Amino acid sequence: MVSVVTLTEIYYKYLQEGKTDLAKTRTQELRYATYLRKLDVNEDVAVKAGEFKGKYKIPVADAFIAATAYFASSTIITDDPDFKLIREIKTMTENEFMEDTARKPTD
Repeated sequence: MVSVVTLTEIYYKYLQEGKTDLAKTRTQELRYATYLRKLDVNEDVAVKAGEFKGKYKIPVADAFIAATAYFASSTIITDDPDFKLIREIKTMTENEFMEDTARKPTD
């Protein structure tokens, strides 16, 4: 799953690095990836994002991503330390996720 707000963050990150083509490519890949469920922002997510923003003093985009994960009961895979502040959600770094995945038996 991916929050639609994550598309904003990815696009912005690559633009800041001067990689406009990569920004477009990466967000297009995510937008049309059939293996990913896109999680929209609704009123409940918006209110919870406000709660997280106020409680943890994190950037608003991070608050929206966290709120989306909260309602989806999802784990956020990120190296952004802001997410580790939020006790109501579960986070893992990409390395932790890969290690966890490698430990799980396949069927």
